[in-house]
Amino acid sequence: MATINVVIADSSAESREQLNNLLSGDTDINVVADASDGREAAELVKSMRPDVLVCDVNIGGMDADKLTEQVVLSQEQCGVVIVSSVSDIPVVRTVMQAGAGDFLTRPLDRAELVDSLKRVYSTVQKRRALASGGGEVDTKGRIVTVYSPQGGSGKSILAGNLAVALAAHGSGQVVLVDLSLQFGNLDLMLNVSPENTLAGLAQKYNELDAQMMETYLTKHDSGLKLLSAPSTPQYAETITVYVVEQVLEVLRESCSYVVIDTPSGMQDTTLAALDGTDDILLLTTLDLLALHNTKTALDMLVQMYPPEKIRLVLNRANSDVGITPEDVESTLQFKIAAHIPSDGRVVVTSVNEGMPFVMSQPNAEISRRIVGLAYEIMGKEPPDEDMAQFVAASAKKKGMLSSLLGVGR
Repeated sequence: MATINVVIADSSAESREQLNNLLSGDTDINVVADASDGREAAELVKSMRPDVLVCDVNIGGMDADKLTEQVVLSQEQCGVVIVSSVSDIPVVRTVMQAGAGDFLTRPLDRAELVDSLKRVYSTVQKRRALASGGGEVDTKGRIVTVYSPQGGSGKSILAGNLAVALAAHGSGQVVLVDLSLQFGNLDLMLNVSPENTLAGLAQKYNELDAQMMETYLTKHDSGLKLLSAPSTPQYAETITVYVVEQVLEVLRESCSYVVIDTPSGMQDTTLAALDGTDDILLLTTLDLLALHNTKTALDMLVQMYPPEKIRLVLNRANSDVGITPEDVESTLQFKIAAHIPSDGRVVVTSVNEGMPFVMSQPNAEISRRIVGLAYEIMGKEPPDEDMAQFVAASAKKKGMLSSLLGVGR
């Protein structure tokens, strides 16, 4: 990460010294100057062109909201973090409306302050890119959450193979998150042995950044990385909504695609994932109980999210059980976005061997359908059949070679 140049503005010399001490230990942050009033701070921003101004809300010489607006709208494109001894909602609203990137309340936590500066700096970089004529900048990754209210519907199978397909056919990093916190088994399905899991992040989420996140990811031969569920059910309680939100925020900034596998119950952590997702893959099957539960879930989801955010996926779509895909659409009053055929032999063999079938059986119809779904999510046209086979085979060879050489381990 590039060095973040910071100006501190506070009427109290003691507070300026405290801020300097909090930031002095971080090699990514350089305090270039400090100011004792708002007018001096504005002049320093103009002359020194820092990346972020850290300003006390009661700075003298100029109201904090006026200073914030002047700095944010200046040619220097500087970000602002406001600090205060009290959390006064009207004041918070005023400075945030003026353009402040964050509002922190004393006593300040070093990790929280550093994280705030880095997040505000990230926004500043994007604003500067736009101002320089770089066009619209959207470096954030896409989050896809696989959900079904019915156990045994094939969520984990779909999530795992979809993530592998995105890693093999797309560009950039792909991370698979196992949010089945009590009984997650994506590590078994991928035949990997995680050294770290989501449980380890629960105590460190305030310090979480892309670099730390890397130490909790387990690399798979396909190129994707897994953030594994806790190793034992009792650790599930340590994963809070805030942990999930922080994890997804960091992954969105550092990855091209994030695929989340969820439990059947609508837990608060599942809702947090759905809130932050771009695509909800609602999975159902051709049986009465599954359709009943899917309708209940769908009715709730369309009240909470735009319908275009939801993709209905029919698993085992070719099963001859007296219910047709047309019956599903009629019952749910929702169009099916993807039909995944039933292929027990391919699926069971894949799970037993720890090899996703989009890699081991790229020509199987079930693999083709999931690869097709991956291309829809990427917003691309799938290549012709020969190219699809070549890409899948190449991904498999790349994974084998990486394994032999010990790359990424």
